Amino acid sequence: MCKVSIIIPIYKIKEKYLRKCIESAINQTLKEIEIILVDDGSPDKCGQICDEYANKDNRVKVIHQQNKGLSGARNSGVKKALGKWITFLDGDDWIENKMCEKLYNYAIQKKVEVVISAVIKDYGNKIVKYDYSKFIDKKVYEKGENVFLQKEILDYKAYIATAYAKLIKKSLLIDKNIFHNEELRQGAEGIEFNFRLFQNVKKAFFTNEYFYHYMYNPNSISSTHNEKNHMYVLNCFKEIKEQIDKTESNKVDLLEMFYNRILYVIITTAISGYFSPTNKEKYKIKKEKYTNYLKQPLIEESLKNANLMKIDFERKIILILIKFRLFRIINLLAIIRKMQKE
Repeated sequence: MCKVSIIIPIYKIKEKYLRKCIESAINQTLKEIEIILVDDGSPDKCGQICDEYANKDNRVKVIHQQNKGLSGARNSGVKKALGKWITFLDGDDWIENKMCEKLYNYAIQKKVEVVISAVIKDYGNKIVKYDYSKFIDKKVYEKGENVFLQKEILDYKAYIATAYAKLIKKSLLIDKNIFHNEELRQGAEGIEFNFRLFQNVKKAFFTNEYFYHYMYNPNSISSTHNEKNHMYVLNCFKEIKEQIDKTESNKVDLLEMFYNRILYVIITTAISGYFSPTNKEKYKIKKEKYTNYLKQPLIEESLKNANLMKIDFERKIILILIKFRLFRIINLLAIIRKMQKE
C-alpha cells in the first residue's frame, strides 16, 4: 500500500540540487511511498536525470510533459498519485529522511487532514530557522477556533502559505476539487491554493520540528524582476479577494489581514522587482512602470484600507517612501538588499 506520494515539479534545476532533492525523497524512512518526478518540459538534462532514478528505484515515477508552470506540474502529480497522502517538494529543496514517517504518523494519530512542519531556509551565506513560536507545537487546530490557520495564510510572518512542508490528505484535494489554479502559474499560487485548502480543512496539526529545507535561489522567478510575474502575484490576490467576499464568517478579520498582506506585496515588488539591480532598465523607466503598477485598483484599494499599525517599522518607512514617490531612496535600498542576499 502506498501511504505517501511525494510530488516534485522540475524545471531547469541545477544537477547537484536536483540529485540531492530526489535522493532525500528516496532515503525516507517510510518505505511505503512513491516519488513522482514531473519533468515540466525542462530543456536541459533534468528529464534524463529523472529517468535515471526511475530505472534504479521502482517507487520513482516520471511524468514528462510540455511546460505548464509550477501549478500545472503539481496538478499532474496529484492526478497520478496513488498515495493516500500528498506532500509537495520543490526540485531544488530537500527533506529530512524522517519527514514522511513522522508527518504520516501524526496524521493518523491525530486524525487530521493536514500536517504542517517547520522550515529551514538556506540563503547560501546563512541558514535561518523561521520562528513558528506563534503556533503551539503539537497542537490540533480545528475549524471555528479563534486562531485558525486559514487566517494565518494571509500573515506575511506565518510562513505557512507554501504548498511544500505539508502532508495533505489526498481525498480532501479530490473530493473538494482543490487543485492549483494553472492560470496563476508561478507567483503567489501557494497562498491562493492554501487559502482554498484551509477553507475546507476541518482539522490540521502543526509540529515545530524542522523537516523541510528550502534552498534560496537568487535567480528564481520570485527573486528577480519579471513584470509578468508581478501580475501573476496580483491575480492570485484578486482570486483570494473574491473568495473572501463570498465568506460569511470572519470576513472583517480576513479583509484586514488581506489588505495588510498586499502591503508586503507592494514593498517586495518595489525592492525585489522594479527597482532591483536585476532589472537592467534605466531608472526613469523603472519609476514610470512602478508608478503605473501602483495605479492597479487592488493596490489602491489596499493602500487605502490597510492598517499600518500592524506593519513593522522598517516596512512603514518604505511605504512612506512609496507614498511620497521617493523612488531614488527605494532604488538604493534595493541595491543594498541584493548585496545582503549575495
